[in-house]
Parts: sequence; C-alpha cells; structure tokens
Amino acid sequence: MGESYKNILVAVDGSDQSENAFQEAIKIAKRNGATLHILSVIEEMGNYFGELTMSMGTVMEELRSREEEEMKKRETKALEQGITNVFTYVMYGYPKSLIADFTESKEPIDLIVIGRTGLNGFERLMVGSTTSYVVNHTKANVLVVNNIV
Repeated sequence: MGESYKNILVAVDGSDQSENAFQEAIKIAKRNGATLHILSVIEEMGNYFGELTMSMGTVMEELRSREEEEMKKRETKALEQGITNVFTYVMYGYPKSLIADFTESKEPIDLIVIGRTGLNGFERLMVGSTTSYVVNHTKANVLVVNNIV
C-alpha cells in the first residue's frame, strides 16, 4: 500500500453521508500530509418558475452566503484537526460533473472522498446517483464512505 495522496477532494452537501465523508477525508489528508479541497455545489435552477425567476437570483445569493459560512466552519474544523493546507469552493452548476471533473486546484486531485447516495433504487434509476456518476467518470481514485453509525 504505497499510495500517497497529495490532493484530496471531498464533496459536501450538508447530508449525514457527506459529513461522514468530510471526517474521513480529514483523517486521510492528515495521514498523507495532503492538501484538502472541500467542494460544495449549488445546483443551478433553470428558468422553471416564470415570473419567480427574478427572485431566484436572490435565493441563489442567499444559498451561496449560507454555504460559504458553512465552508468556513469546515475549514476551521480541518485546520483544528491538523490539516495545514485547506481550500474551500462553493460553485454553481451540476454536482455530478463538477465533482468528477474538478479542475479548480493547481495540482490534479488524486483522491475524491464522497458519501454514498441516500436515494432508493427507483430514485437512482430516475435521476442517477451523483456518487455512481463520479465513480464512473473521474480519473481520480474515489473513496465512497458509507453512512454507518
């Protein structure tokens, strides 16, 4: 087991699964002396709401503001646990592709840590699992963290 990870990406969305993935990513980053990249994706809403579209910009700004506050807390938590290099990103877009094709770091990501899907089988069939997409479309290694309590 000679693999050493230098740039670890963890995708978070506030769910229990992503918080477990975040904790696991901290442990791995600490063991490897790696840089930890924490990503939150705010899924963009299309023009689905007719006259409500104008207010959607305000809603999206509020979501971003709240998520940036949460990311500051995660960054502080990682620093407190001994990670020396932490970068946070709040992005708008399609979570599956932004996670799988993450290019915001200066160095390539060599490990993605992500929580397993909480969707049931029918929902996965209809909308697909972000985790499954990432596993099948990224060049990096992927660690899927189960939500085992």
